[in-house]
Amino acid sequence: MGRKVPESDRDYILGLLPAIAKIGDEGIREKVIRTWHRAWKQSNFSRIEDGHQFEPARDYIAYTNVEHTNQVCQACEKMAAISVEILKLRVNMDYLLAGALLHDVDKLVIFDFQTGGFTEIGRKTSHAVAGAALARAEGLPAEVAHMIDTHSTNFSSRPPGSAEALILRQADLLVAHSVYLAHGLEMEKVLNESLTRKTW
Repeated sequence: MGRKVPESDRDYILGLLPAIAKIGDEGIREKVIRTWHRAWKQSNFSRIEDGHQFEPARDYIAYTNVEHTNQVCQACEKMAAISVEILKLRVNMDYLLAGALLHDVDKLVIFDFQTGGFTEIGRKTSHAVAGAALARAEGLPAEVAHMIDTHSTNFSSRPPGSAEALILRQADLLVAHSVYLAHGLEMEKVLNESLTRKTW
């Protein structure tokens, strides 16, 4: 049995991230909640929903990490349905949802709410690696940590090695780029420009 998350914090996290309730395996579901709770309590964000999808770009676009995470979860569910129906892939939906819910959980830890820049952890640990480490710390399956570790085209050192990891990487890419495009922005350009403008 892992550490206990206070009931009020548990309800708060469940309210922000409704896909948690769709995870059938109770153990995985609770570990996802604990991972979010751990990241939040290690951060200097008073509220989880205050975190930006990419903190240095907060002056360019209003787009929270919670919004992004929920959208990626929805996209993963749709892409999994297509993959199962048309491509006959086997997809573990509990793993897929857990990975989608946690793929950016580390942004609470690697980014500083006060400065909009990187924390000491963020300067020393790559985004995808930090997220996978948080998942492993709460005892999530290796398959879920692998999904987090390989989800990013910019911060992952290796490619996805499972159907779930592949779906997550593509869903994340599609969702993030689409939101920026809808605002008339080119995501990669904004991210690069926001990093060069920041002084830490």
